[in-house]
Parts: sequence; C-alpha cells; structure tokens
Amino acid sequence: MPYPILDPALSPDALEKQLLAAWKHEGLFARVQEATRHDPPFVFFEGPPTANGRPGIHHVFARAIKDLVCRYQTMLGHGVTRIAGWDTHGLPVEIEVERALHISGKKEIEAYGVAEFNRKCRENVFQYKTDWEQLSERIAYWLDYEHPYVTYTNEYIETVWWLLKRLHEKALLYRGHKVLPYCPRCGTALSSHELALGYEQVRTNSVYVTFPLADDPKRQLVIWTTTPWTLLSNIAVAVHPDLEYGEYEVDGVRYIVAAPRAGDVHVGGRPLAAGPRVAGYRGRDLVGQKYVRPLDLVPLPAEGQRCIVVAAGFVSAEDGTGLVTARSRARAGMRSTASSSPTRKRTA
Repeated sequence: MPYPILDPALSPDALEKQLLAAWKHEGLFARVQEATRHDPPFVFFEGPPTANGRPGIHHVFARAIKDLVCRYQTMLGHGVTRIAGWDTHGLPVEIEVERALHISGKKEIEAYGVAEFNRKCRENVFQYKTDWEQLSERIAYWLDYEHPYVTYTNEYIETVWWLLKRLHEKALLYRGHKVLPYCPRCGTALSSHELALGYEQVRTNSVYVTFPLADDPKRQLVIWTTTPWTLLSNIAVAVHPDLEYGEYEVDGVRYIVAAPRAGDVHVGGRPLAAGPRVAGYRGRDLVGQKYVRPLDLVPLPAEGQRCIVVAAGFVSAEDGTGLVTARSRARAGMRSTASSSPTRKRTA
C-alpha cells in the first residue's frame, strides 16, 4: 500500500518529522532487520563517538554517508547488522573530568586518586548519550542502540586482545619504532585524533645537543630542537648552503654554529661569540660531513645515507643554531618558537 500524498503546505522539516513518525509507528527498522536476518551478512559496527561531547554538524555528514552504505547493502539483499558503539577511552574524557574537578595534569590526578578519578570518568562518558541517540533518530540513521559495544567493558577489551592474539598467531604483528607527539601536561603520548584537537603555545625547555664529527670528535655540530623525541630517529643534519658558519673553541672543543647565532648559544655559561673563532665558512662547505648520532638506539635502514650533513633552504639563523635535525623541519623556519612545543589544548 503506497504512502499517502504529502501535504505540499508542510515545510521540509515538518515533512521529515512526519515520515520519521510513520517509520517509528511501523517499527520499520526492526522489521527490516528481522526480514533480512537470514540473508548473506554485511556486518557494520559504528565507528564509536565519544558521548561526553555533543554531536556537531560534521557528524551528520559522516553518518549520512555511513547510512547510505548500509541502506545500499540492504537493497542488494544483505542482512545488515547496524551495531551502535560508544568510545569511552581517551584524553577528551579525562580532560572533561579534570575541568569538573578543578585539577590539571597527571600529578594532580594521582594526588586526587586514580581509582576515584577513573570512576568519575566512567560516569562522564555517557553525559551526552541522549543527544547522540536523538541526533541519529532525527537524521534517520538506523543503529541498534539496545545492544551497543562499549570500549571500557571487559567484553570489548578481551575481544581486542583475542584479535591481537589471532594476528600474532598468523605472524601479522611486528615490533617497530614510531615517533609520537608528547604532551608534558598529560604526561602521555598523543594519538593522531587527540593531536588534531588543537595546539597551544606554551613556554618549556628546548634542547641543545652536540653531534661530534666522525673524522674529528673535537669538532662538534651544535643542534637546537624543541622536539627532542625526534633525536632517537635522527638521520641527518641540515644547514643552509649560503649561511655563514663559524667554529668557536671552548676548552679544546670546537663548536660549529651559524655565525649570527654565536652570541645566543652558551657553553659553560658564556656565549660562543665571547670565545675565539678559529674557522669560518659557508654551509655548503659542511655538506657531506659525517657525524656520530647522539642516541644510537633505533636501528636505521641498511639502504641510503645516514648521519650526514645536507643542504636545505628552509634552515634559518633567526633562532636556534642554524643547524637542524632531519626531523625538525617543521620548526626550522618558524619565528619565536625557541620555547614552545606541542601540547594538548585544554578546550573542548
């Protein structure tokens, strides 16, 4: 039996609500699930939102696309499971609870009590659960909210470990190394999702490190970095080919920096410019020099060159030393970043 002709006087919003009310009255979602449950399966698990934050318009776009896929698969004759999920892990939950408790950072969490803090987090994760369910209903995004998966439950965690075990048994796991951004406030590494929540500029320590040249350890490249974790995977040092560099001797050791930075780089409490300059040349004269890695912990690939000075136009003498580790390119040409490093922005 066809649906009755819609009233043209109704607004689009009213028409949508009228159709949604008809679907709800008919129990259409449950009927479709029942009618197709013996058909070839197409299993869909919702990429779980964090329900301690309100949904936004971007969630409507993503969910509309997911719903199109599921409806299309149903039309192809598949039994489509539509399992809702809730993401109950991660920094967004912890930061929200920190705000509510008026505390900040790992040390204050430990002083408050980890067990009690975790209990507060478990309460907080479903703060806006109703908002998410209402959004799904309003945009006709069909999901089974009666049997959702929840990432903090033992069933979910044990399932993840079971899957990892199966992958290990199939020799599909390997041990490797990866450089991750680190949040000094939280005392933890950040996932790509957490990092995408934003940056803020903070004042913190930067690091100066010397790299001895391989053929003469008493001649040492002076590197400045605001991302010291990248030193583990260092493969090269970049210099500007046209920039003037100098060697400044202190206690029998020659320190190599860009000449315009010699007054700002201190050794033993004194600027290098205050000591004797024993050599000077352009950056291109350093290119090809080999040096000793500061931390020989991460094995490098067998192919290609490593621990070598290279030329790069992005290197600047506006801050630092005029020598940049290969992993610090994003910082090399920036101004006024000598005391900054990435940290999680404490905003929603």
